[in-house]
Amino acid sequence: MRLPSGMRQLIKRPIQKKFKSAIPLHSGDSALLSLLGKVISRPGLAEKAFGEGEVFLIKGGMFLSGVKVDPSADEGIGAEWKEDSGQHHYNPSAGLRRPRLSPYAIHMPHGLYSPIYLNPTSPFVLRRDKGDLFLSLEELRLFPVQFERRPNYYSQATSTGVPMHHIGPHRLKRQVLFEYNAYCRYFTDNTQCLFCGIMSERPAHHGHYQSQFVASPTEISEVAVAAYKQDACTELQLTGGVLADRAEVHYFMDVGRAVKEGMGVDTIPGSQAVLVPPQDFRQIEELKESGWQGVAFNLEVWNKGMWPGIVPGKAATITREKWLEAMEFAVGVFGKGQVTSVLVAGLEPKESHLEGLEWMAERGIYGVPIPWSPTPGSSLDGHQTPTAAWHLEVTVKALDIWEKYGLDPDRHSSGGLHYSDLATIRRHWRESQAEEATKSSKHDLRYTLAVEGKLPDL
Repeated sequence: MRLPSGMRQLIKRPIQKKFKSAIPLHSGDSALLSLLGKVISRPGLAEKAFGEGEVFLIKGGMFLSGVKVDPSADEGIGAEWKEDSGQHHYNPSAGLRRPRLSPYAIHMPHGLYSPIYLNPTSPFVLRRDKGDLFLSLEELRLFPVQFERRPNYYSQATSTGVPMHHIGPHRLKRQVLFEYNAYCRYFTDNTQCLFCGIMSERPAHHGHYQSQFVASPTEISEVAVAAYKQDACTELQLTGGVLADRAEVHYFMDVGRAVKEGMGVDTIPGSQAVLVPPQDFRQIEELKESGWQGVAFNLEVWNKGMWPGIVPGKAATITREKWLEAMEFAVGVFGKGQVTSVLVAGLEPKESHLEGLEWMAERGIYGVPIPWSPTPGSSLDGHQTPTAAWHLEVTVKALDIWEKYGLDPDRHSSGGLHYSDLATIRRHWRESQAEEATKSSKHDLRYTLAVEGKLPDL
């Protein structure tokens, strides 16, 4: 989706406000605009020219419209810089393939980080100039950025000869992700979650086993040990679709035991098992015993009436009442803050979404507001998610709820995500307020975004 003109103006206005009449507004001045971009994007000046709020808005614009990668930026991808390894879960560019390696993510000023979603019609472009990588918005060069460095374990293979990053790609700054199969049995009887496109996101590198799982527990253990040993990762997540006879439940246990044995620990640090709750709650205890630090039972939608319609397969597998009971039981097993449930923001009314976040937080469960992005291959492909303003308000209210119940927003799987960014911006604003108690918040973009939960006026 190309960035709407209103969002482009929303991003440009804080820049224009900083430089007032210095930025030309006439198309005939594009050369001057380009020159000005080169001046204001000089390393060292960029972070002064662009505050956290402006960079967050630009990151939001990139999420909406994607980014173009100029051929000048290709050097080092797959060697010095991390490439996209083909894991496309919830990635709006899932169906887009390029003949050359694609970069995975960029680091932006103020510590912000963004995965790269490719779009050849995007107004954003990444290109190099004299060796330095820059992000531009149309003719205006914004600031220097850097691709994410390639982890060392990406150059290693398992004992079976499979490249490690084919089995466990690195993502979200600090996580090694294992997706045991891009398959879910709910698609066989048309009861899949309406927003899910897992069947269309087949990994670029297929497993070498003719089975339900693309890697053995031993292979996963080897990758996990390498990723943790080299400090590339401090988190581990295992996820995938629901399989026949719930075969994935015992696989989770086998993987947990293999990884904890490989690491020589009782509990795999930063680990999370993502699955539908087992009917037998004793298996939740077995997941803990097998080495998992936490679980994610993703309810997806809180609204009672909408739940069976949005996630019909899950609703047929386990009742909503038992799902909630399973989450509460899991808190008793794993502890406060170690149980998670994604609530996909934008699939239900705001009121019921926030009601679900509150119910969970009160019980020590993270209800995570992941914005709904209509996924290629899903039943809702082509539909429209709510506005950026709607998602911003919901996310900031989620942070308010987490604060109320003592849940740290720097949680598992939060590296570089929108709510983590907003929590950091909010903390920095509070720190600056403590230092400058007389300073007004009225014109502070950080306050508008991360505390009020509003977009600035155009």
